[in-house]
Amino acid sequence: MFRNRRDRTGRGLVAAAALLLLAPLAAPLAAQAARSGNPILPGWYADPEAHIFEGQYWIFPTYSDRYEQQVFLDAFSSRDLVTWDRHPHVLDTANVTWAHKAVWAPSIVEKDGWYYLFFGANDIQSDSAFGGIGVARSKSPAGPFIDYLGHPLIDKFHNGAQPIDQMVF
Repeated sequence: MFRNRRDRTGRGLVAAAALLLLAPLAAPLAAQAARSGNPILPGWYADPEAHIFEGQYWIFPTYSDRYEQQVFLDAFSSRDLVTWDRHPHVLDTANVTWAHKAVWAPSIVEKDGWYYLFFGANDIQSDSAFGGIGVARSKSPAGPFIDYLGHPLIDKFHNGAQPIDQMVF
């Protein structure tokens, strides 16, 4: 009954009906097309740590470069996981008197309205070198983070382990 002379199978009618039924779904699918790329951040970054602070997504990575130039940490924030804002130099060795090269592997926590950023610095290779794990704090995850102790929190090898790659939980 619903067949035309050219399509005796009825497939044309089924296809047309399917298009009419699926048309309302096309708009939501188009709205979902916005996606983040890979990599999601421009530049050369490593060791990312992600958090949600005040309803916003944050990524705190290591800026990868030669140790003498790896003297700051950037952060990135997003409300939708697609568009990211860069917050440059949230931590800079200019605000950490004892750190002079290679800051990396940030780990962050919020407590009582303060954000505490833990980081490795100076890549010490023995207990006679000065550096290790530091902590800086700020009232905002966007920084600036200022050295909290004036010296490393952990500055010696323990059980043969270099004081690096901290994790706060």
